[in-house]
Amino acid sequence: MNITLLCNAGMSTSVLVEKLKEDGKAMGIDLDVDALPVETQDNRMEHTDILLLGPQVRYLLKKFQDRYNGKIPVIMVMNMSDYGLQNTKKILGDALALYNAKS
Repeated sequence: MNITLLCNAGMSTSVLVEKLKEDGKAMGIDLDVDALPVETQDNRMEHTDILLLGPQVRYLLKKFQDRYNGKIPVIMVMNMSDYGLQNTKKILGDALALYNAKS
């Protein structure tokens, strides 16, 4: 499963990448997770199953939903509190619940 995290510069979300991979591994899910700045996202979108937007770019949610509707099963903004506290178990749990509901 491929998860892409987008934020302004791709730096703050990069801290979450390893924790998300660890959480996925503990759940028996092989995750390919990458954090990117918004302006470089096109390189990865065709291989993304879950697109997570950082709270600082939540204003782009509708744009991504319109652009990738039907192509990316889950597009969601990470909860600001979970993002700030790096509560990756909750972030991943929320994303997987949406993904499973659409499958």
